[in-house]
Amino acid sequence: MAVSISTTQNTPKPSRNKAIPALLAAATLMGFVSTSSAQVALKTYADEKGYINIRTLTCAQLAGTFQEDADFLGLWYSGWYNGHIKKHSINVPRTKAGIHEVIVFCKANPDKKVADAVELVLKGK
Repeated sequence: MAVSISTTQNTPKPSRNKAIPALLAAATLMGFVSTSSAQVALKTYADEKGYINIRTLTCAQLAGTFQEDADFLGLWYSGWYNGHIKKHSINVPRTKAGIHEVIVFCKANPDKKVADAVELVLKGK
């Protein structure tokens, strides 16, 4: 006696209606991405020799660069400022928090110079 085994299953086909929310969510996300401001590399603000004038760099430029470039520049400003006051140590958590404060300040005050923002944040204003 031969036994036949069926390999077909009686599973329902997926409904197209279940895909619609996912497609809408993806379309909405794409809309957010396309409406966000474009970020540029920090080197965009360099002169023909590759130097960035840190005295004239604006908060709008800092806020418009990539996060890693903004963090890098913040660390550079920290070293520059500490060199001026002859301070030769770093408190890493406090420096990171200060850099974050400068970036937040710059996003709210794009017309200010970054050097001025650093001084204002350091003075607690």
